[in-house]
Amino acid sequence: MKNIISYFIVINCFYSNSQLKRIESQTLDSLIWHKINEYRLSKGVKSFVIFEDSLMRQFCTRVTYRNVLKEIPVHSDSVGYWSNAECLYRFESKGFLVDELNLLSKEEIYENLAERTVQAWIHSSTHERAISRPEYNISTIVSVLLVDEQKSTIHLEVSFHALDKEHNTFNGYIYK
Repeated sequence: MKNIISYFIVINCFYSNSQLKRIESQTLDSLIWHKINEYRLSKGVKSFVIFEDSLMRQFCTRVTYRNVLKEIPVHSDSVGYWSNAECLYRFESKGFLVDELNLLSKEEIYENLAERTVQAWIHSSTHERAISRPEYNISTIVSVLLVDEQKSTIHLEVSFHALDKEHNTFNGYIYK
């Protein structure tokens, strides 16, 4: 237990002294998920019934964490093992006015980022099919937001994975 507490203190000190803020928020993940469901309903497709929080979410987290470090995001090579669909989204803004960001509430920032993410997927035919296929009824979202106040930049990395509850993946994974 002491080791865990020490770890969090060290991490907290690092981020509090750094200009780069890393934000991982299930609130943002959930907001994106709900916006996808709103879109599905507008198309006459049933909404996702489960926000997956098990092995597929762990897989989605690995994909997002890997991509946030890459210059160009890369689709995973294991989609068929932990999910039936994958969508990636990256938003970067260089020269972003952090002062303007500070004028918005966290809810307004998340709302804007969630809307950008879902609209980008809607306007891409392959991503739109992935988020609106009726046989996909379980999904998860993982996002990482990096804000560098010193450089006035933001970087958002988002991954979406979906699962057909009735059909297993290649390795037989089904959400229970």
